[in-house]
Amino acid sequence: MEQIISQRAQKPKAEETAEPIKIPNLKELVASKGFPLAVGTAVAILFLFFSLLQILPGIWFQPDSYYSHGVVVPFLAGYIALTQWEKLKEIKSQPTWVPVLFLIPSLYITWIASRTNMALTLSVLLVATIGFSVWMLAGWKIASKVAPAVLYLLFGLPVWQLLIDRFTQPLQSVSADVAFAMLRLLGFNMYKQDATTILLDNFIMNVGAPCSGLRLILSLVALVVFFILIARLKWYVNLTLLAFIVPFAIVINGLRIMLIGVVGNTYGSDAGHSFHDYSGYIALVVCFIALRKIFQVLGWK
Repeated sequence: MEQIISQRAQKPKAEETAEPIKIPNLKELVASKGFPLAVGTAVAILFLFFSLLQILPGIWFQPDSYYSHGVVVPFLAGYIALTQWEKLKEIKSQPTWVPVLFLIPSLYITWIASRTNMALTLSVLLVATIGFSVWMLAGWKIASKVAPAVLYLLFGLPVWQLLIDRFTQPLQSVSADVAFAMLRLLGFNMYKQDATTILLDNFIMNVGAPCSGLRLILSLVALVVFFILIARLKWYVNLTLLAFIVPFAIVINGLRIMLIGVVGNTYGSDAGHSFHDYSGYIALVVCFIALRKIFQVLGWK
């Protein structure tokens, strides 16, 4: 009898699996009392930050953009918020006027920044305004739950220029060194003219700023943070993954440059330049698949 009871007690634990994400009921959302005010606030934010929002497509889709991943960031941020939906439903909405004390000066600075095209300032203010608005409409508890999703929007906004200016040139040299070492392992006859130029028999490879690997690093950091926020692994695993991502990106970028050299040297300069144009997207897809697999191995279901 005791054995049967023990087996019954253990059965729920054995069948325990990750709960699927439940999509909010749109009818319930539209029928809620705060929906009209939330829509009005969203429209007001779009109007206030129109000068920033209208330049984002150009930033995301321009050739060799450091923000080419930005177009998917709003969708990933929405998914992060969606993973909190069941918890959010259990929290009682508590609107408050306290955030207005922060919103008023923020909106004044927004007005000034929008007249002077200060993209960095506007980007930070946009995220802050969204956060303060959620706090005002739904209360601090709900705002704190969706804060990671709101902050995640920064990955798609032009706030990383100082980092880009500081690390692009050093990463050019590092990426060229990695690619040079890989080509040497393959037995290619070549010569390094300077820190970023590699001369092969039939192809000259100049590792310019767009090939520094920083674009890939920014995209991969955004992906890793996304997986961290939805996988909810142990903190030391998350730190290890964040530390791992930069050397991983450098190796992948070096491999991409090496392949450009192989293609260009084997099939001609035109083929090498053509492969260069879309190799970055291939590298990003490969990295996404690899990262997803790594997180699954580490326990993400």
